[in-house]
Amino acid sequence: MDPIRTVVLIPESTRKAKGGEPAPAGAARLESALSRDARRKLEVLRDQVRAAAPDAVGNPAELLSAYRRFRGNMYRAIPDEAWEQRIPGVEVVMVSGLYGLVASRDPIVLYHVSMAEPLERLGKLNRWWRGHGLPNLLHAYLTAVHPDLVLDVLSLEYREAVEGYAAGLHGTKVRRVDFRGLGRGSQPRRGKLVAKVLRGEPLVKEKDED
Repeated sequence: MDPIRTVVLIPESTRKAKGGEPAPAGAARLESALSRDARRKLEVLRDQVRAAAPDAVGNPAELLSAYRRFRGNMYRAIPDEAWEQRIPGVEVVMVSGLYGLVASRDPIVLYHVSMAEPLERLGKLNRWWRGHGLPNLLHAYLTAVHPDLVLDVLSLEYREAVEGYAAGLHGTKVRRVDFRGLGRGSQPRRGKLVAKVLRGEPLVKEKDED
């Protein structure tokens, strides 16, 4: 596997493709970068979300890569060829209400929970995940893969879920991009930005970038 030089952080999508197939062994890229303790903690938290919303989680034997599962406006603005012919050294990590964190090629089930929405037993999921250590898990992943750049293209609720992850990162630049005032209209712009990174195209500094 090529060393990761750029990690792009994006939110999940509430719109998802149906169907799938069993995943091959060893398919979870994000988890493979974590320590055993961090992997165990992430799985425990995922199990708690599943237990709180069992009817919202689909057939575990029907899996799709995350970039194929998510089908919202941001993802539809990223052409399939950009995902499939990405340049070496780029990984996209999605912040997810069910999984916490998932790498773009990791196999995931169909599910219907969101960081931006509450669950009866857990409350609003972005706050629950943050309170249960998701920022530390993202920090651990970034420390393990040690990219040169993190391009943070998260929307508000998803950024709140991982708030604090960048504290103490060494040798990694974190660049945040926002699309203020656009609301849901920002999603295609986020997708086009991700496509540029996947293709290795130069990025023009956004006027509303932090």
